Amino acid sequence: MITLLNAAPDTGNQGVSALCLSALAGLAARDTGPLAVADHGRGVRMDDMGFARVSRLGLTHNRRFWRGESLATVRALARIGGGPSASARMIAGSRAILDVSGGDSFTDLYGPRRFRAMVLTKRLALDNGLPLILLPQTLGPFRDPANRAEAVAILAAARAVWVRDAASFDFLRDALGRRFDADRHRLGLDMAVALPCREPADLSPRLRVWTSCARGFPVAGLNVSGLLAQDAAGAQTAFGLADRHDHQIEAAARAALDHHPRLRLLLVPHVHRDLGDRESDLAASLALKARLDGDYPDRVEVLPGRLDAMELKWVLSRLSWFAGARMHATIGAFSSGTPTLGLGYSDKAAGVFAQCGIGDHVADLRRLDAQELAQAVRASLTMREATRRDLAERLPGLMDRAEAQMDAIVCQIGA
Repeated sequence: MITLLNAAPDTGNQGVSALCLSALAGLAARDTGPLAVADHGRGVRMDDMGFARVSRLGLTHNRRFWRGESLATVRALARIGGGPSASARMIAGSRAILDVSGGDSFTDLYGPRRFRAMVLTKRLALDNGLPLILLPQTLGPFRDPANRAEAVAILAAARAVWVRDAASFDFLRDALGRRFDADRHRLGLDMAVALPCREPADLSPRLRVWTSCARGFPVAGLNVSGLLAQDAAGAQTAFGLADRHDHQIEAAARAALDHHPRLRLLLVPHVHRDLGDRESDLAASLALKARLDGDYPDRVEVLPGRLDAMELKWVLSRLSWFAGARMHATIGAFSSGTPTLGLGYSDKAAGVFAQCGIGDHVADLRRLDAQELAQAVRASLTMREATRRDLAERLPGLMDRAEAQMDAIVCQIGA
């Protein structure tokens, strides 16, 4: 059994799900044997993910220690083989633990609780003598020296550590010093580059036309991040944005719609939460559509439902152009050959795009106000055909790198 941690497929965040599905699909394609992934459910269940049947085991960082899914309980029981906890028994019986930290959560930037969860899941492997492989992810920052020291100790003890951007690789090399090993510590690609896609079964007739290769009009896509747009004033302060994001994203939408009189705009939620949740991309998308409909009747739609990461990638592959702040939405687009503009609110998007050779296709929301972002959108749209040709040349090499990366990870797992 190979077990994947910190990539739960039930968070509603399709970026995390993209990492989960990419890793599991890559492992399944190499016939590595039984696979498992930790989620927030109860006990152990089987799930048919299309490319393989995968065990899902509950593992939750909470104080319900009497439950077999409590991280603290699993950690204690795994040392004696798992005892009454099905999750602990599965961990204890694993050949290796793969950990992706949600892509960007191995840091203390998000507070002590999340940092502690990231540490304990990795210690779960190390304390039980299981090989720990950190899949391509962003490392840090670590603001507290004690947290940094604890993280570095884990990095040094892991069988292998992969990162997805040059800044994380520099941190890894500097932090480990003489313990750095070029065979074990690698700079790679975000795994979602290789995410498979699947056509959705339940698109509306209107969206069937919009995603058809035979349509007679361009369709631009835009991801509206609930994280940035729902509490725009708070997000501006928290992330140091140059403007309120609701103003930025509306200016971007209007620039796209004004670019071509027949262009349609599809708003693509990538984090699925209840409409009352401040991180709901759907709620932010519906609010933006309401502001645009009066000036652009019948030209704006919101992608409905709860399409999974592979279905979303299929939709993204059918677009004429795409932009968004949810990084894995943009990875799904450019890795499908769709001209893409990343809307970065931290350094991670620029780093990941740079690793894919397209670092100049990121607009920094911390530097561009609404009108400056609109200008960047117009420029990106104008050059979209040249970008499409450039991506068509880059993608075969990029996919070869992603395949070679997964081959190397499987070799590091060993027998």
